Amino acid sequence: MKDEAQHMINQEEHNKEMALTEKAQLKYQKLSFVMSALSAVIMAIILIIVIGLASYIVPKVDTIYNSTMKNLNNLEELTTELNEAHLSETVNNINNLTLNATGDLSKAMSKLNSIDLETLNQSIQDLHDIIEPMAKLFKVVR
Repeated sequence: MKDEAQHMINQEEHNKEMALTEKAQLKYQKLSFVMSALSAVIMAIILIIVIGLASYIVPKVDTIYNSTMKNLNNLEELTTELNEAHLSETVNNINNLTLNATGDLSKAMSKLNSIDLETLNQSIQDLHDIIEPMAKLFKVVR
């Protein structure tokens, strides 16, 4: 009987330890559930923030990308036009035209300088003296 009583005492102590272990396991399971729920809520909040940022940033990046591509295309067109313009030939042509115009202008200036203005003025005065009496004559006839 003593063995049986000892066995019963051991059984009760074992049952108490098991009850304490079950309580501790239940406590940790509840804590684990709370932490899992909290992690899920935090992940949901992070996901909402990431989606919000993506919906805000992606259109801006797309606009910047489109603007950059448009400017790049315009730059390519401008470069192509400049290559096709043959600027060195154009500058040489302008230079040649300027030199020709300068030569023609020099010839014209030398011809103007060679005109005897005093003789021209005298000729104009002589013509005036001849025409004036004729003009008076025609006024009387009218």
